[in-house]
Amino acid sequence: MSHQVFYKEIEILLAENRKLKRQLQEVREREERFRQIADNVQEVFFMISAETDKILYISPAYEEVWGRSCESLYEDPESWLMAIHPEDSGKALATLETKFRTGDEFEEDYRIIRPDGSICWVSVRAFPVRNSQGKFNRFVGIAEDITQKKLAEEAIRKSEEQFRLTFESAPIGMAITTLEGQIKRVNQSLCEALNYTETELLKLSFTDISHPEDLELHLSLEKKLAHGEESDFQIEKRYISKNGRPVDTLLKVVMVRDHNGKPLHFNNQIVDITERKKMEQQLLHDALHDTLTGLPNRALFMDRLEQELKRTKTQSSYLFAVLFLDLDRFKLVNDSMGHLVGDKLLVEIARRLENCVRPTDTVARLGGDEFTILLENISDVEVATLVAEKIYNSLTIPFALENYELFTTASIGIAFSSQGYDKPEDILRDADLTMYSAKERGKARYEVFDRSMHTRAIKRLHIENDLRRGIERKEFAVYYQPITSLSTGKISGFEALARWHHPERGFVSPGEFIPIAEETELIIPLGNWLLEEACQQLRKWQIKYPEYSPIKVSVNLSGKQLREPTLIQQIDCILAKTQLPPNSLKLEITESILMENLETATQTLLDLRQKKIQLSIDDFGTGYSSLSYLHRFPVDTLKIDRSFISEMKSGQENSAIVKAIITLAHMLNMDVIAEGIENMAQLEQLKILKCEHGQGYFFSRPLSREEAEKLIASSPQW
Repeated sequence: MSHQVFYKEIEILLAENRKLKRQLQEVREREERFRQIADNVQEVFFMISAETDKILYISPAYEEVWGRSCESLYEDPESWLMAIHPEDSGKALATLETKFRTGDEFEEDYRIIRPDGSICWVSVRAFPVRNSQGKFNRFVGIAEDITQKKLAEEAIRKSEEQFRLTFESAPIGMAITTLEGQIKRVNQSLCEALNYTETELLKLSFTDISHPEDLELHLSLEKKLAHGEESDFQIEKRYISKNGRPVDTLLKVVMVRDHNGKPLHFNNQIVDITERKKMEQQLLHDALHDTLTGLPNRALFMDRLEQELKRTKTQSSYLFAVLFLDLDRFKLVNDSMGHLVGDKLLVEIARRLENCVRPTDTVARLGGDEFTILLENISDVEVATLVAEKIYNSLTIPFALENYELFTTASIGIAFSSQGYDKPEDILRDADLTMYSAKERGKARYEVFDRSMHTRAIKRLHIENDLRRGIERKEFAVYYQPITSLSTGKISGFEALARWHHPERGFVSPGEFIPIAEETELIIPLGNWLLEEACQQLRKWQIKYPEYSPIKVSVNLSGKQLREPTLIQQIDCILAKTQLPPNSLKLEITESILMENLETATQTLLDLRQKKIQLSIDDFGTGYSSLSYLHRFPVDTLKIDRSFISEMKSGQENSAIVKAIITLAHMLNMDVIAEGIENMAQLEQLKILKCEHGQGYFFSRPLSREEAEKLIASSPQW
């Protein structure tokens, strides 16, 4: 070989050596730059020899992720693999062995157990590095801590699982619907509520199963959700079940959006409240209807009455009427037949009243035996009066109840809207006033309201208020009307009468205040006061005038007093306090009061008779059916009403009636007092008929205490 060729070869080798040095320097520089970058990032960068499995490089982030030092890894390369969670190690080792043989890149997620026992998830990605001949001699890669990501994924998975379980097993209906209303998912509770299968519902939309009247509101609210105006809404909505039955529900709809806020679908929670709605409707019905008859009650009647009054304000020619109806002597049915029969009678009357009016009219029960009727949109006054007559005719037909045949009548008051009412209470009040007027005028009739009735009612209210104050202020006095023995002409007793001296009006007629006292039950304190005053005064006279000791005092007993459960004790107390002998007291009770309180009255009279207290039936002959019961009462005296005495003339009908009463009384071992004797002819005729006693203006008008005492002292004889 020539020197020239040798030197040429030497130059080539030197050039290649320099090139290799430059390449090696570049590799070293690249590796240094790699280390500088890797040392300052959060991910773990690594380099592994494919031939020896030796760790060529590991970035400092390894210490934070694995919890071990980089030096320990260099010293023991197996520690990388030994830290892998046992459940993941098999999968990780298999991947490494396979990829190290094939030289393919790979990506693997697995768990690392740190020295302190804590666990973290890592995602390892490795790439082969090949030399110039294409042979790989090392792997470089990145290990990223994905613990938080895995925790988030697990939370999402659990949340989705929880949602699935909640959705499927929820006791309420659940559905997922598209923005267009198509049903995408339903649970079993909704299927059962609507009587559909899941397959059937998934073929439908909410529009298909919604009640038409509720759909518009539902869709409008969903539209607001889609536009972001609301996040959810809740409404009551009706659906239509497969069998066509409406299902009341409480619907809550929530809009579900993606991470960018784009609407995805609706979550629907559907609670079946059908039974609750039925209960609410029943409670509402019960609150507005009478439980016994099923008729509207006062609250519902007043509401409808108020609506009618509003119509009169907008329609000047509109006319309606209110009928206030009260049964006559209904208490007698309850007392004699029992409340069960009384209740059945009320139910039957309710049905008859409904048959007397149009379907558009309202029949209501206010309570007890009081009914009201609202006649809407009537043409004239005659329509209402014809209805009242129809009711009267309907009630004339007997009621067959519990093997009894019962008869009843009613008093009816009628008020018309033409009087210009503003409040429903006012027209009802006037109908009520008119009913009482009809009752006072004989019952079983109807009357139409006029303004004078209201004036009388106001006057009556003033009297009631004054009466209460009068009792408190002791404005009352006892007057005594003598009762004379017709055989001797001497005083045999006195009837004690209450007289009211009003501080402004002077003396008020008993006919004016006694009915009001009865109605308001003020008759009880007034009657007790009168009884005590009369007993006390008579005892004083008996002591002062011993020769007149046989005289008695008669005191009227009202129906309210007779029903008082403490009546006997009160009388015992008064007699003990005044020291009046019981046989010097005579209690007068009208026959109508006795008949209205038949069972109670009989026992009370028996108790009084045992105490030697005298008993008298007042106004005899003006009541009803008393002859058939007269023998049952332990009565000492019959008082013949003044109406028979005033018309008594020889040979006429009233004289025959008086004679019959006296004869009847004597047959029952009773004596007789004739009321209202005004002249000698009446006196002589009563003597002939052997009437024992008499009272009236012929003998004396009612006298004050002082006047009566003077009369006793004068020893009169008629």
